[in-house]
Amino acid sequence: MDKPILRAIMALILTIGILALGNGWRLVMPAVAWPATSTEPESVPVPSNDLGPSSQPSPAQRWIPSVRKSTSPERGRDLVQVMTYNIHHGRGLSGELDLGEIAAVIEASGADIIGLQEVDRNYGQRSNYQDQPELLANRLNMQYVYGESLRVRHLRPGRGIGYYGNMILSRYPILESQILRLPNQWGSEPRTALKTIIEIPSGPIAVWVTHLGLSNVEREAQVGRLLEAIAEEELPSIVLGDFNAVAETPEIRALANQFQDVGRVLAFDNMGTFYGDPLAPMPRIDYIWATHGLQPASYKVIPSRASDHLAVTANLVVSSEGRQVQTTKRRGEFK
Repeated sequence: MDKPILRAIMALILTIGILALGNGWRLVMPAVAWPATSTEPESVPVPSNDLGPSSQPSPAQRWIPSVRKSTSPERGRDLVQVMTYNIHHGRGLSGELDLGEIAAVIEASGADIIGLQEVDRNYGQRSNYQDQPELLANRLNMQYVYGESLRVRHLRPGRGIGYYGNMILSRYPILESQILRLPNQWGSEPRTALKTIIEIPSGPIAVWVTHLGLSNVEREAQVGRLLEAIAEEELPSIVLGDFNAVAETPEIRALANQFQDVGRVLAFDNMGTFYGDPLAPMPRIDYIWATHGLQPASYKVIPSRASDHLAVTANLVVSSEGRQVQTTKRRGEFK
């Protein structure tokens, strides 16, 4: 076989391999994806929410409408309102990219602490290469931390690296944050949990956000790892996330054996959270979990078409349990 033909065949095979890898992560080509699997401690900084003159948003970001500055309703020192929301990288049921609609849902809820899933940062054309964590934090005037689960190296010059993962927004100070890598099967999407320590008026609490896998085998292993990590935490803990599983599954029952399922405690567990099969009832796969140092006071599923998931909020009363515990871990990654 002639060398030019052989080189052409090899180039074709390489191109198909890149496309296959990218399509497995639903990327916009050209890009190569890989999980964020570093075993070294990694910094998860709490960025400023002030865009200075040298950090003006790009034209792709400027179109997102501003919302009025969020202000929390007057609450007692012991009450905190939390939200979990899978934002589908800002793309709603219409198929249009509109991160402003996501911001509006969050802002209208008045939530103090928000755990988001499927958040893009320079990820690709599907989200217009937006820095979604920065945009949302600035529009909502909140602190945030972002924990990537997946990285993409764009092959186009100047595009750099993109990220996809979880995020926590807070109107209270974020003291510490860590990323917990969860087990996953070969070839499936990497999954993580992002942990923060947040100083609310009544004292520090631990807040986690996660997005579990599509396989029940994966989810059971991921829940097991998550439970191990949370068992080491002395502070009252809240776990927010898209668990991709209904209440009757073994992985959700394992969580319910350890934590309070706020929706079920307050008898709202019949309210679906995901636009799945239009011919079937909406399943509830997005949860707010709380340890027994927290008392559920209210729960709400917010109707919206801004994402393929609905936002869920809850008010929790914080007991005196764990308020005086001093934490010593720094930002980084679990061992």
